[in-house]
Amino acid sequence: MPTITELTKQVWHIDDIQAMTEDAAKSFALDTMRIKGHNVYFVDFGGYFKYSALVFADGMHIYYANEYEIHHEFEKLDHDGLKARYIKALNHKLFTEEEFVEPLRDYDDYQAKAYFLHNYYGMRRPNETIFHINPSPAEEAAFRQKVATMTFNPVCFAYYADKAFVEHCIVLHVALEKAWSKRQNDFEVMRDAFIREMYDHEYSINWQADFDTLSAFGNIEWRDGDYTKALHSYFDQLGFTDTQRNAYFAARKEYYRQIGESED
Repeated sequence: MPTITELTKQVWHIDDIQAMTEDAAKSFALDTMRIKGHNVYFVDFGGYFKYSALVFADGMHIYYANEYEIHHEFEKLDHDGLKARYIKALNHKLFTEEEFVEPLRDYDDYQAKAYFLHNYYGMRRPNETIFHINPSPAEEAAFRQKVATMTFNPVCFAYYADKAFVEHCIVLHVALEKAWSKRQNDFEVMRDAFIREMYDHEYSINWQADFDTLSAFGNIEWRDGDYTKALHSYFDQLGFTDTQRNAYFAARKEYYRQIGESED
């Protein structure tokens, strides 16, 4: 096993870390832990990234879920403090499959699980992402040829050779959306959800605040003209119940109270 001195002599770049296999992470690890069905390896890279937590599942590096000391340097924590911070963070952003069929606590719970499913879960299998920045015609043609025999995964936004895995992702997605549908007519849950999105979309200074906020809850078409008519058009397009509409108005009132401004 490499010593810490040998490990930190190397200048580690993010691509090097993300390309690390589980066997390599295990050989470098100062400690290991099992969190929500994932193997986590605590490694001190020295240099820029320093003490970090690397996440693996099904033998694949779920590097988007990794934690790095560079993101916590302002907290001035030692290894024990950082490890506790990483464990807490990973317990909030990683999930077991069983948790997808459990009742959702609130909108934050739904959002965290949706983020995990869309961004982390798909990394358990080799894939070809659909996201490419300005590919040339030749690059686009090569990509199309490469994925021609693969299955598109609408949950993880990538192509996979493992068709059964794609089907399983869809099953998990359907289960999560079903769990969320059971909370959508709860006044308190929806009021808090709307407040969250109002903050995310800077509601008080956003010229299309209602459109942007409500777009987080489904596909809607923009409406010009009278503000009230436009807002109710969005409600209608989303199929909102009276409870959901009332929760939206209550959320707006509470949002303005919290930021110390008037609704008018």
